[in-house]
Amino acid sequence: MKILLVDNGSSYLDKLVGILKPHDVSIIPFSQLNNEFYADCVILSGGHSFPILGNEEKFSREINFVKEIKIPIFGICLGFQLIAHAFGAELKRLEKKENGILDIEILEEDQIFKWIDNFKVFENHRWVISKVPTDLIALAKSKDGIEAVKHKSLPIYGVQFHPEMFVDQTCGERILKNFLGAIG
Repeated sequence: MKILLVDNGSSYLDKLVGILKPHDVSIIPFSQLNNEFYADCVILSGGHSFPILGNEEKFSREINFVKEIKIPIFGICLGFQLIAHAFGAELKRLEKKENGILDIEILEEDQIFKWIDNFKVFENHRWVISKVPTDLIALAKSKDGIEAVKHKSLPIYGVQFHPEMFVDQTCGERILKNFLGAIG
């Protein structure tokens, strides 16, 4: 499978590429994103340089990309927030940054949760979705808010957590592999 990995400044990029290793992965910085590529799916990485709110102009190319591209998309952390923002979700800043392994509650059964026996994930973020828009379905939540969404009619998923981190203690890698298996 050919995967376009959009780098939003993730400090976990090497770990993410390691999980995706069996596939043909092309990496592009978000600032160079355009619609002239070939891939079976797109993964939007996390990032920590700046938030979406107040920086919509910097992310306008990626936000428009999410709205226009019809191939499967999987957003991680900031990528999740970009997907949510693109479809009208409200983002809220947490008082304290969330960093560590958290328990997650499944709200809607979905193919990305197949074969999962524990539901712990690694979090590292300061922003959450405070309200889910009508185009998205909330799939999972934590004490902070929505943790996973999917689009109602398009092959678009997003997770607030980092599936590439602490793969021996969390189910994040399984969720990402389930997504790839479902679209492959």
